[in-house]
Amino acid sequence: MKRLFLMRYALPALLTAFVVAAPCFAQEATTSSAEDKAQALALVKQLEDDPLASGAENARQWLTTFIVNAPDLFISTCPELLGPLNGQGKNGAPDIIAQLYFGNAAWAIQNPDKATDREAMLAGGLESTIRLYESLLKKKSRWRWPILDDLRSRASKGKLADYVRENLDKCQ
Repeated sequence: MKRLFLMRYALPALLTAFVVAAPCFAQEATTSSAEDKAQALALVKQLEDDPLASGAENARQWLTTFIVNAPDLFISTCPELLGPLNGQGKNGAPDIIAQLYFGNAAWAIQNPDKATDREAMLAGGLESTIRLYESLLKKKSRWRWPILDDLRSRASKGKLADYVRENLDKCQ
């Protein structure tokens, strides 16, 4: 009798309770952990400082996985802002393009209240990309890109946001 009660009533009730409660548990994963965000910011900074370091590729892989899977991080990116680098496979171009994406993520983490300001996010990503480019030139001085030299000049004059605004229509 006891077994019949368990099979007929208790087990289905338990399963129903589990199914109903499962979405509640899933809701806990609606934000990235503070530790993961701190790790992301640290890795973006490391890449800016030494883009050719021995662990740089692992850092890029971790960042990509984090950004793609972060439930509360919505990144807008626009590699078209980097013009001729987009689609190139030489002179650090893939790492420079990737840094735009990572810089956008770092900006979004640091400015959660401005997450919908696409222009500001893209300008923040470009600032990170310029820092990486400057570090890259210290080790590979021949890896010059005129577009990045121009962006460095604009950034030093506080005109990076203007560049983004002028070129936003190129973004897909």
